Amino acid sequence: MSNKAKLIALLFIVYCTICNAQKTPTYSQYSTKVEKKTAKKVNLKSHAEAKIFKTNLKKALTNSDINFGGKYILTSWGCGSGCTQGAIIEVHTGNVFFPVELQGVYAGGLTLGNHNMLEYKKNSNLLIIYGYAGGGFKPETATHHGIYYYKWTGKAFKLLKFIKKNVE
Repeated sequence: MSNKAKLIALLFIVYCTICNAQKTPTYSQYSTKVEKKTAKKVNLKSHAEAKIFKTNLKKALTNSDINFGGKYILTSWGCGSGCTQGAIIEVHTGNVFFPVELQGVYAGGLTLGNHNMLEYKKNSNLLIIYGYAGGGFKPETATHHGIYYYKWTGKAFKLLKFIKKNVE
């Protein structure tokens, strides 16, 4: 193979690598219109766990404005030392979602710096988790340590990107 052919092959590989590299998702890529809150109460029949956490959920709906995905309240509470779990309330129906990704989130040695374990915006469907994403407290759903980028679909999270980090 000539040097020219090797150079062309190398450039092609570099080009393909750059094209295939997934960029870090941004809030603006998953922006949505912020609606008005209309639900007066949480629909405790919308999820089996809603009754267990009814105090947290009612407080969130009563005292919080839309803070995620244009029409949701993402609320969280402690579940042990350094552990957070949460739910999402749809503000028109009061329906509650308990995505597994929000069940047992913890930093686990990741230096958060100026970040929170859960980061999100009211006008975006993007959720960023720093540390370990929730696994529902089951060993078979154990996650890796790093930064997770999820898109909320209206019923569940879809993983967009994961950046693995070493435990410090």
